[in-house]
Amino acid sequence: MDIHIGTAGYSYPAWVGPFYPPGTRPAALLTEYARHFAAVEINNTFHRPPTVEQVTRMAGRVPPGFGFTLKVPRTASHDRSAADLPAFKLAADRLAELGQLLGLLVQVAESYHDTPANRGWLAEIAAALRPHSLATEFRHRSWDGPDLPTWTAAAGLDVVSVSVPAIPSLFPPGLRMSNRRVYARLHSQNAANWYAGGPARYDFDYPDAVIRKWAGVLAAVAARGEADVALVFFNNCVGVQAVENAKKLATVLGETAGAARVVPPPPPAQATLFEA
Repeated sequence: MDIHIGTAGYSYPAWVGPFYPPGTRPAALLTEYARHFAAVEINNTFHRPPTVEQVTRMAGRVPPGFGFTLKVPRTASHDRSAADLPAFKLAADRLAELGQLLGLLVQVAESYHDTPANRGWLAEIAAALRPHSLATEFRHRSWDGPDLPTWTAAAGLDVVSVSVPAIPSLFPPGLRMSNRRVYARLHSQNAANWYAGGPARYDFDYPDAVIRKWAGVLAAVAARGEADVALVFFNNCVGVQAVENAKKLATVLGETAGAARVVPPPPPAQATLFEA
């Protein structure tokens, strides 16, 4: 099982200095990020769909072998409008054509409960974005029913595994799988800050023991041959916690002999004599 590890986003001013070299310009952040990780989750597509030109430029800043996931626009996930899906799919198509699309993510709100109508809308989103893999992050516990794996598999949806606080109304944390894929998002385990608003929700540094537990779960899935690929993104992007936690998970998994293979950062593209 190939495991792609990264963070939710890469363009954080607070990372310049502690993670990126001091003085790194915004246009160079993604190239520098790709020296450390093989994948990134792009979240700003939640606010507006990217253009084909934008994703082409983005792909040009990383070497071959680097992978992206894109978050579905909120007009679809929160406003139940398909207006932005065609443009979003064109951008996803372009990344796939370049060999750099790992998958798509749709995140629904905690107020979005498990109902026939809501299931139907998610199935429509999945159908509109085929053939690309679409992972769904549920926030409300009502989705945690015994038929969820069967329904999501039939709808062509992957279920996002989450790390969230132990709050009764939230979709429970832990590993979930559908269609032989793992898509994990590690947010926080701090219940006191979850509804605080702003970055406070994600201000959490994962303890070594928790990271090792996730590593053990992923290694066990690989050993049993239950999945072909795992995408793991740390969303605790306050300070450089996400970067440090992601690197720690990669290190721990790298120490584990077995079927779990952490995809390394791809080597930088070599300059040619014809490049300026």
